Amino acid sequence: MSGKNHKMVDGKLLQTDKKYSNLKMGQKEKINIWLNEEIRRYYKETGMLPRKEAAFQLVLDRLYERIEEADIWIPYGEIHKRFFGSRNGRIDKVYGQIQKEERSLLKSQIHIEPLPYDFSVCKVEDYSRVDLSAPFTFPQRTDEENSLVCLTENVPDNTAEREDGWNAFRIKGTLDFSLIGILSGIATVLAGNTIGIFAISTYNTDYILVKKTDFQKAMEVLKQKGYTVDD
Repeated sequence: MSGKNHKMVDGKLLQTDKKYSNLKMGQKEKINIWLNEEIRRYYKETGMLPRKEAAFQLVLDRLYERIEEADIWIPYGEIHKRFFGSRNGRIDKVYGQIQKEERSLLKSQIHIEPLPYDFSVCKVEDYSRVDLSAPFTFPQRTDEENSLVCLTENVPDNTAEREDGWNAFRIKGTLDFSLIGILSGIATVLAGNTIGIFAISTYNTDYILVKKTDFQKAMEVLKQKGYTVDD
């Protein structure tokens, strides 16, 4: 006799009212790992997090398939009760891990190239004395001023104000416009170490100016945070 709280399945007597709490610790650990993996799988397949009920239901269905394949017996309703109501907290935790991994991967792909030049930041009367054909010349005009960033050796003689003593580095290579947070990530790291920056964005990449007295420290800090700094 199987009894009212048991049923025979494939020759095995299974307890129909078994609780999630009745599982062994090792089984619970496996289920938690599998759930995290299924959330990641859904995110990878769709580019979205499974926050909607139908989406998370799919995640749980896939999870339960893995539980059955591992020959762990627990009623589906127990899995649903254990995880469905607290899904957002679980998803947030997994997504936080994904973001951390993506930021780490992005850092490893970014190459920082120090430039062996001295730079100046200037305010000029106009651009008539500026050699626009010279490399690393960045004129920036607004309705209030004509500013210029250039090599110190190329500062024009019609400069009204100037600040010398800058070094610079650039993000090596051409950046995809869809990549976000690269400049802000670098700025945050340097700001956390009391290093100020002057940033210039071009079509291909970003140039970051740092005061000469802080430049070596900036390179070391970025290396420590996982960025690749070229020699």
